[in-house]
Amino acid sequence: MKKRTMKTWVLESGLALILAASIAVSVPTEVGAGTPCCSVTAVDVKTGIVTAKNTATGETFKFRLVEAAQIGNIKVGDKVSTDFQTRQVTVHSFQPAEGILMRTPRPRPPIK
Repeated sequence: MKKRTMKTWVLESGLALILAASIAVSVPTEVGAGTPCCSVTAVDVKTGIVTAKNTATGETFKFRLVEAAQIGNIKVGDKVSTDFQTRQVTVHSFQPAEGILMRTPRPRPPIK
């Protein structure tokens, strides 16, 4: 390879690498099924309904467990992973089949 062509190739490759790295760093990560975003705030043993709160937004939501035996494995403070698009919830690596039943937005602060 000629000296000038080699320098151009190295320069272009370096710029492409820097550009690719900056794009990769600037893309925000999404919360996936494995990333806990929420925590359990209440467990109703009679109905099998669990209430959880999104720690970032304060929004609460409820979900139901299909198997009654699973309710004994969940306690207040347990971490919850949620996909709000598909309404799927994961607690302790098992997935309640009914998913999110109801979402309650965080109350707005009073206007002064």
